[in-house]
Amino acid sequence: MSSKTLAGPLGGETYQEIEDTDGNVVILTYNDLWMMLVCQTTLDGDWVRTRQAAMMVADAARKRMVIDRLWQLEQVKGGLPPIPAEIRTMHLERAHHWFKKRPVLSDKNW
Repeated sequence: MSSKTLAGPLGGETYQEIEDTDGNVVILTYNDLWMMLVCQTTLDGDWVRTRQAAMMVADAARKRMVIDRLWQLEQVKGGLPPIPAEIRTMHLERAHHWFKKRPVLSDKNW
C-alpha cells in the first residue's frame, strides 16, 4: 500500500473564499492565513503593529501589501473570518517562520 503526503502550501494556494460587501468572491490565500495568525497571536490583532513589525522581516514590502489588503478587508466587512483551532494549531509555527524568513509567494503546490 502506498500513501502520499501532500506537500505543504507555498503561500499562493486558496485557503478560503469569502464575499465582500458587494457579494463578490474574495480569495484568502495561505499567505493571508499566515499573516492573520501572526497578527492575532503575536500582535494582539493590531494591524498597525503588524505593519511596523513587517518592516524588519524578509520580503517586507510584499508582506505590508498583504497586511494592507487584510486590514482594509477587515474594516469593510467588520471583521475577518475566524480561524478554527485545528488550523491555528497546524499553521502557527509555519506562519511565524514564514513571516520572519520566507517571501510572499503566489506559487502553489496544489
